[in-house]
Amino acid sequence: MKIAKLKQKAKVYECGGSKLEVNFHLRQIAERHSGRETILDILNSKTSFIPLENLKAGDILFLNKSEVVRVELHEREIAPEIKIPLEVPVQVKLTNGEILLGNFLIDMPPARSRVSDYLNYSTQYLYLCQNKGDIILNKAYMHSVKNRKNPLRREEKIANRRRPE
Repeated sequence: MKIAKLKQKAKVYECGGSKLEVNFHLRQIAERHSGRETILDILNSKTSFIPLENLKAGDILFLNKSEVVRVELHEREIAPEIKIPLEVPVQVKLTNGEILLGNFLIDMPPARSRVSDYLNYSTQYLYLCQNKGDIILNKAYMHSVKNRKNPLRREEKIANRRRPE
């Protein structure tokens, strides 16, 4: 029996530096929460290899998800009606030197609502909200995280991603 799935386009960045434009195949009903399955659900699942449709090659590949540094989403996965208790502006430095600006959405008990708690007690892949183009990050490739004083302004778009010279 074949299960109908939804396709969601994204760009996958691998640890070797390559980028793939892919479709993730998502279930219409998630296993662990209400609503449809998300890319974040797939990355944080127990499976080691995830099936992806390579849009350039037109084939299916099974990618070792531990090799995924980040995934750039083409559409926001967080429904607007979902209330997140704490939105924390951060600067994330990746192991390749790249710096990303955005907000972590922290939904943890009040006693564990600091950024350090979020990084240490949350899942392997984290959601970083940006004004345009949210990102899912693999903690294994995060060098450091700093709190920022101000949330992103409209003019701070993805152009803020930069590599040191």
